[in-house]
Amino acid sequence: MTTLDYILIILLVLAVLAAVYFFLTRRKAAKKAVDEANEDLKRKIRFSSDEVLRYKTLYENSKNAPNSQPKILPEDNNISPDEVMKTAERIILEQQKLEIEKNEITERNKKLWEMSLAVQKEKEHIEFLKNDIEEKHHSVTDSISYARRIQLAVLPPKMILKLSFADFFLFWRPRDIVSGDFYWMKRQGEIVAFTVADCTGHGVPGAFMSLLGITFLNEICKDLDANTSPSEVLEKLRAEIISALSQDNTVGKQDDGMDMALCILNLQTKVLKFSGANNPMYLVRNGQLIEHKPIRNPIGSFPVIKNFQTSETQVESGDWIYMFSDGFPDQFGEKSKRKLMYAKFKEVITQTATSYPTDGNAQKQALAVFFDEWRGNHTQVDDVLIGGYKIN
Repeated sequence: MTTLDYILIILLVLAVLAAVYFFLTRRKAAKKAVDEANEDLKRKIRFSSDEVLRYKTLYENSKNAPNSQPKILPEDNNISPDEVMKTAERIILEQQKLEIEKNEITERNKKLWEMSLAVQKEKEHIEFLKNDIEEKHHSVTDSISYARRIQLAVLPPKMILKLSFADFFLFWRPRDIVSGDFYWMKRQGEIVAFTVADCTGHGVPGAFMSLLGITFLNEICKDLDANTSPSEVLEKLRAEIISALSQDNTVGKQDDGMDMALCILNLQTKVLKFSGANNPMYLVRNGQLIEHKPIRNPIGSFPVIKNFQTSETQVESGDWIYMFSDGFPDQFGEKSKRKLMYAKFKEVITQTATSYPTDGNAQKQALAVFFDEWRGNHTQVDDVLIGGYKIN
C-alpha cells in the first residue's frame, strides 16, 4: 500500500466522521432550539392573552361607567381609557412579533431538516465512494501481490550462493509489495557471477525493470567462463536496455535504467573481478573496509556515455563482499530528519562485519535492527537491498 493510498483512506474516514458529527450535532441543536422557542412563545402568548383580556375589561368598564370605579385590580384604578388602548395595541403588536418569530423559527427548523437530509445523502455518497475505493484497492493489492510471486519466481535460486560461499545474506526490504531492487547470480564450473542492482523507481515500474535486467543477464551470461569480464557484461546489458526501451541520449530527458555492482569470482584462484555502474562494492578484511568505486554511468541512456571498467583483486578466506542499492544510506532518520549517508553506512557495514564475522544471518538481523531504529516512524523512502558474501 502506497503513501497516497494511506492518505486517501485517512481523508475519507475523516470526511465520513465529520459528516456524521455535523449531522447529529446540527439536528440535536435545531430540535433543542425549536423546543425552547415554542415553550417561550407559549408563555408569552398566555401572558399576552391575559393582559389583553385584562385591559380590554378595564377599558369596557371605564367606557360604560366613567363615573364608577372599575371592578378590576386595585392598581389599575388610575389608568385612563387611552392608556388601556395603547397598552392593548402594544400587546397585540408583541403578539404579532411573536407569531413572526415563531414562523421564522419554523422556517429555520425546516431548513435545518433539509440540511440534515442533504448531509445524510452526502454521507451515503461518501460511504459508496469509500466502499468503491476499498474494493478497487483490494483488487489492485491482490494484483501486485501476485506480481510479487512472479518476481520472486524469476529470481535465481539462492542455492548457488550456498554452494559458492562460506556464508551469505540478502537483506531485502521492498518499499512497496514489489521491488525495483533485485539480486542475481549464476555459476558455471568454478566461476560465479553475482550482483545487486537498483532499478529506476520502485513498486510496479521498478519491478518491471528488474524483470528486464534478470532476463538480459541470463542471456548475456549463458556462456559464463573465466574470461568473462564484468565490464563487458555491463556494456552489453546497457545496450539491451537502451534498445528495449528505445532510449536516446537527449540532454535533460529522464530515462529508465538501473545502477549495478557486478562481481565475477574464480572460486579456485580467488580472483575477484568487479565492475560498477554508479554502485560501488565494499570488501571488509580484518575490520578494514576497502571501497571499489564504480563508473559514474547508469545501465541505460545517459548524456555522456563512459565505458565501464573492470578491476581485479585477490580475495582471501574470511573476506566479506558487500553490494547494495542506495535505499539504506538514503533513508531519513526519524530523529535527525536527515539521510544516513554513505559515510555512516560504511561505519555500519564495518561494525556489522567485525561483530559477526562468521554469521551472515546475524549480520542481516543487526542491519535490520539498525535500519528500523534509524527510520523509526519515518516513511521508508526507497527499496532496500544489501547482499553480503563471505569468501571460502
